[in-house]
Amino acid sequence: MLHGKVYVVTTPDLVNLVNRSSRALAFNPFIAQVGKRITGHNEAAGRIIQHNLNEENGPGYVPEIHDGSVTALADANSVLNMTYQMLRGISDLEPGSEINLFSWVQHAFTRCSTTAIYGPENPLAQEDEGLAEAFWDFDKALNLLMLDIFPNTLAPKADSARSKLGSGFQKYFEQYRPGVTESSMYTLTRHSINSKYRLDPWNAARLEVGVLLGILANLVPAIFYTIVHIYHDEELLSNIREELESTSVIDSGTTRTLKIATMRKNCNLLQATFKEVLRHHALGSSARYVREDVMLDNTYLLKKGMVVQMPMAVLHKSDSAWGNDTSSFRPSRFLKGGDGVDLGKGDFKPNLAAYRPFGGGTHLCPGRHLATLETMALTAYIVLRFSMVPADGKPWKIPRSKQESLATNVFPPEHDIRVRLAKREGYENVQWELSAS
Repeated sequence: MLHGKVYVVTTPDLVNLVNRSSRALAFNPFIAQVGKRITGHNEAAGRIIQHNLNEENGPGYVPEIHDGSVTALADANSVLNMTYQMLRGISDLEPGSEINLFSWVQHAFTRCSTTAIYGPENPLAQEDEGLAEAFWDFDKALNLLMLDIFPNTLAPKADSARSKLGSGFQKYFEQYRPGVTESSMYTLTRHSINSKYRLDPWNAARLEVGVLLGILANLVPAIFYTIVHIYHDEELLSNIREELESTSVIDSGTTRTLKIATMRKNCNLLQATFKEVLRHHALGSSARYVREDVMLDNTYLLKKGMVVQMPMAVLHKSDSAWGNDTSSFRPSRFLKGGDGVDLGKGDFKPNLAAYRPFGGGTHLCPGRHLATLETMALTAYIVLRFSMVPADGKPWKIPRSKQESLATNVFPPEHDIRVRLAKREGYENVQWELSAS
């Protein structure tokens, strides 16, 4: 799979056809082959993963994990509760008057988002274990681990971090008791399916290391870039604050309450800003394995055993999909009027088939609703409470992304931004609270 011909699809219409051919053009084979290089699970787990990988002869582990994750992460109350728990944890981590912004987001979100998922016994929240730092050591050298050639020599720090994470999650799953251990529905679902397929705690723990990539690796830089783009544009910052205060804040004088439950429905500009961040900064590639010969658009023959790549860096900057201003950061392209026409640029209507930060077709990321609400909630928490400027006194500048892993789509910045924070003028004595109702 990793050594054959690669077909590169760069037009939205052909991407749609790839999405519709999900049986012949499948993602699951990558989970089986590349996943082992990432997580380091053993051959016994590999056989469980390979069994009915594409539901050839009935249910299989990978399809059930996918479907179970979709169900758990589509539940609005579950997503709302995880977001509330994440933000409640972050509200206890008061940022200092001067911080490295990316490092702070990475530190706070890593611990608090995983606690919302795994509960109070979350391995990454145990400061003395150092598992939160271990995850980022693992992520940083993931490309070397994926070579699967003497990992303890080529990437010793990442290999050690992977083992450390595996040991932490093995202990977690050995002590996990359904209905007793406090955790999210998502974790309970995964544990139930692991038990059904008799996946032992050692392998379940290794697979969970791969799950962390989906939880953290893309979202931490996405949150960072969302915050930076908003503070970079004073008009956008003012409009988002106005939107939040008019739709999602209860004003009780010296106490103000952020209503997380209303944000997805009512904070259209904030959500559009997050989408535009992903259009600019999701630069990875969606891949499919050709399981059988396919004639695409009656023109292109895709041969069995080859690979299809759909690069986001190309699709997200396509003039035919987005208009002639693709290099501009313009959230309004995702705001629609009653007739579905973009309000920001005449009557140009974007072709959303070219928008792929969460994949597409039957392989849409199950966690996209959680990722969106978590980003909106954390961003709202910051912009409502704080003024923020670069500590060096210079104007805001959006740092370039630095690709570190082929397994992720949103890459971290080339450099951090040191910022100075202060409570917003006129809000110095306001007490902020959170509501999930």
